[in-house]
Amino acid sequence: MKRFLLIMAGLAVTLAPTAALAKGGLEGRWKNGAMEIVIGPCGETLCGRVVKASERQQAKAERGSGTHLLGARVIDNIQSSGPGVWKADVFVASRNMNARGTIQQVGPGRLAVRGCVLAVICKTTHWDRIG
Repeated sequence: MKRFLLIMAGLAVTLAPTAALAKGGLEGRWKNGAMEIVIGPCGETLCGRVVKASERQQAKAERGSGTHLLGARVIDNIQSSGPGVWKADVFVASRNMNARGTIQQVGPGRLAVRGCVLAVICKTTHWDRIG
């Protein structure tokens, strides 16, 4: 019986959803220049909310989309698509644009976030873990 329980426990760990395992490495506080976001649970998926931004960035977002940047979801619907890679919806508040994006872990504490509009206009930004 003990052996059976050990085998079942091993299977449970092996078969755990990869998305659940991937979330732990992505969750936390990230910084890009003068903006900081916290990636954490938002319903069934993860999202990134702005927790700190320079006055200049806040003003650009307000002019561009009318968005109050602090507290805004700028990365949403984050879902694992492989080891160290996630798909997400990206919102660029200063341009009032939504894009489909990819988040890739490029180092132990560094992410490359790439968003594309119409699959041809793309931009990549880098985010460093700060917490």
